[in-house]
Amino acid sequence: MTQNRFVYLTASLTLAGITALAAATPTLAATEIRVAYGNQPGEPVDVAVKAWAERVKEESNGELTLQAFPASQLGGETEVMEQARFGSPLITITAYSNFISSVPDLAVLDAPYLADDFDSKLKVFDSDWFAEQEQKVEASGYHIVIPDTVYGVRQLLSRERVATPEDLAGVKIRVQNSPMYVAAIKAMGAVPTPMSLGDVYPSLAQGLVDGVENPLPVLYGGKFFEVVKNLNMTAHMHTVAPFVTGQAFWEQLSPEEQQILTETGQEMAANLRTLVEKETDKSLQQLKDAGVQVHEVDTAPFRERAQEEIPKAFPQWSDGLYQQVSDIING
Repeated sequence: MTQNRFVYLTASLTLAGITALAAATPTLAATEIRVAYGNQPGEPVDVAVKAWAERVKEESNGELTLQAFPASQLGGETEVMEQARFGSPLITITAYSNFISSVPDLAVLDAPYLADDFDSKLKVFDSDWFAEQEQKVEASGYHIVIPDTVYGVRQLLSRERVATPEDLAGVKIRVQNSPMYVAAIKAMGAVPTPMSLGDVYPSLAQGLVDGVENPLPVLYGGKFFEVVKNLNMTAHMHTVAPFVTGQAFWEQLSPEEQQILTETGQEMAANLRTLVEKETDKSLQQLKDAGVQVHEVDTAPFRERAQEEIPKAFPQWSDGLYQQVSDIING
């Protein structure tokens, strides 16, 4: 064997060994996290999540990716929450009232008339009380990635004008099927009627319900103004929603990945608030242009009823909880 042929054969064997070793060693794939939400494409949550995905990809050099799944593509809210708790790599936006079974006190954050504005409401997330609730959330199998995303101010669109709680006596208002929303509308003086949002338009048209409550972009987007023409600015909820994942999955992420998600998530929350406020102003004008009568409401009588009735509706809450959280927010 000549020396050149020996060198060539040795090099070939070495290259073959390296190739075989590479084939046997799996490459480290990027960690992909699905982000699930019920909002439709183009709504503020969808726009904000997709911008968040770009920031996560940028900050992680592509090692961490977010994949958006709008319009409940991965299932309903309860189903997606269960997937997260059992370790699926996903994050979902939910309501604090959905913790009523596992961490009951957290549901108070969706109670009506806790805050007059979002700046006040957001103070609760820096409190010792909320830190204690986060620990309970983790013990129940979840992790709150972003606690403070502004979702919108909920107003009341109805057949007749509403100025006082007495005006709501016998009035059927559609609510989502949630104990907190049912209790809130009942406390305001109306008859809560749970149903899916998709059923609201025909129900209004047929007289099965007399009104619907939601943030203004939802009220406009659902075209409910074609049937009922009175917008009552009750501002009964300043809704702030968390993005949540499973504690088991969160613990699988490296500290660097956790930090990236947390820091870019706070950027996303700020972006979402801007989008929500801009869309709210736009929707108010669109409703006016569509012939809706807008009525300012003295909310004091509604607030007094909520303070009295809501704690009674949730005996599983800690004593004095509603007032305690209200003091943190308004103090």
